[in-house]
Amino acid sequence: MKKALLLLTVSFLFICSSFAQVKISGGVLGGINLANASLSPEPTGVSINNLTGFGAGAVVTFEFPGGFGIQAEPMYIQNGVKLSDSNLEEEIKLGYIEIPAILTYTFDTGQAQVEPYLMAGLVLGLRTSAKVSSGGNEVDIKDLTKSSNFGGTFGAGVRIPVGMNKIFIEGRYTIGFQNILDAPNATFNFKTKGLAFFAGITFPFGL
Repeated sequence: MKKALLLLTVSFLFICSSFAQVKISGGVLGGINLANASLSPEPTGVSINNLTGFGAGAVVTFEFPGGFGIQAEPMYIQNGVKLSDSNLEEEIKLGYIEIPAILTYTFDTGQAQVEPYLMAGLVLGLRTSAKVSSGGNEVDIKDLTKSSNFGGTFGAGVRIPVGMNKIFIEGRYTIGFQNILDAPNATFNFKTKGLAFFAGITFPFGL
């Protein structure tokens, strides 16, 4: 009984000590998304171009000893693509609430002024809107798209400490794993992708 109590006490102290070393911060971020799409099979004679959207939301970071961390960035983001041929140009505009779960690794440069980091993780997107815009007209296509999207993301960034807070700039590439079309007569697959650039600031939580 005494050994079990001692083991429990030591385990509890170890967990508390480990948790005490975790740095938890929260903040906000915003930026642009150079959205695009993978169409399979790719339509003949159609030009596929980026559609510039924006993204904004919150960020929560958990920094562990050794450089590893976990970062969540729930946000609203615009996806889509611009399609054009010799006669017509149309924009497919998609709005999502994205919930990324990202693993980060921060490099120790020996300088407190800058903290470069790598990031990679998974993203769940909940569709809020889906429209096609062409020639000044806009058509809602929510009924033709799936309500959620799932994908992966990877990128890099840099944090700059300012007092107790940190300003950060990051870029990440996100690609959808699934066909978002939910139309019985669709003849191709549509998967989202995009290169996003964000800037933001985090504030430490007093734990």
